[in-house]
Amino acid sequence: MNLSNFLSISRIILALPAMYLILTGHNVEAMIVGVIAGLTDFFDGYVARKTHTITELGKILDPIGDKVFLFLFAVAMVIADIMPLWFLVAFAVRDTLILTGGLYAKTKLNYVMASNFEGKVTFVLMLVTILAVLLGIDFASRYGYYLCLAAMIYSFALYLIRWIQALKNKGNQKLNS
Repeated sequence: MNLSNFLSISRIILALPAMYLILTGHNVEAMIVGVIAGLTDFFDGYVARKTHTITELGKILDPIGDKVFLFLFAVAMVIADIMPLWFLVAFAVRDTLILTGGLYAKTKLNYVMASNFEGKVTFVLMLVTILAVLLGIDFASRYGYYLCLAAMIYSFALYLIRWIQALKNKGNQKLNS
């Protein structure tokens, strides 16, 4: 366990107080926890690169930390009737497919698909939109969800392309051995 992996795990832990704060109507406090979670996402990668401590575990923990935090945050917002259910469903379906593909790639191909830039941008966009909606910023609830949906579709398409390339590369390795 290194500092970078600890920061990824802390995002998962921060989801619980964030949910509680949303469900009890403490939206500003929940937003502060969300900002802290977003900062841990930035710093886990920064620390791993600067200290040369990028690990296979970290490549798994980082996206799981992102997904778990945002999912639980969004669940609380849907329960509190702050977020539409369709957005949570779109988010959950996309991330379930990504996690399933990642698990398959790890177990069958022995390949860990690390987060890419577009996935990170999507996470930040979703976090900013969710926090803005939480604060009642009308623009975010009117347009932010659709912008996030477009980013989710785009980043998923790029993930799918990488996944297919990994499958092809594994198939070519079997043919050449």
